[in-house]
Amino acid sequence: MTLIDKSGFNDKTASDVAEIEKSCFDDSWSKESIISTVNSEFSVFFALYEDNNIAGYVIGNIAADECELYRIAVLKEYRRRGYGDVLMKAFTDCAYKRGAGSVFLEVRSKNTPARSLYEKWGFSLIATRKNYYKNPTDNGEIYRK
Repeated sequence: MTLIDKSGFNDKTASDVAEIEKSCFDDSWSKESIISTVNSEFSVFFALYEDNNIAGYVIGNIAADECELYRIAVLKEYRRRGYGDVLMKAFTDCAYKRGAGSVFLEVRSKNTPARSLYEKWGFSLIATRKNYYKNPTDNGEIYRK
């Protein structure tokens, strides 16, 4: 298992992340959006590789003393191996080292596996946005740690 941060981000990594996006999200980000987000001065990014194949990634942003986790995803064939925990630890450790006092995220209310991961990591539900997501319609739940 190899974990890279944004210093190791390149065009191949962007393509790999875009493939995970298509596989894991109905509202997937384009490769261009991924590049733009990761190249932001305030971004936090990690990708996890297993045998030179991308297994998952996490991306977010720090503004002042707050961090927002935008995306975390692990390909289906790599799930249930603790990779989500590895990515979450790298992300939160980096956020706190860079001065974040809180980490926020938003998740579909029906995404039980993601919500379980967040709650395991000490995130608490602080608000709900009714019918926030479309295709399919779902509430957005905001968590904070």
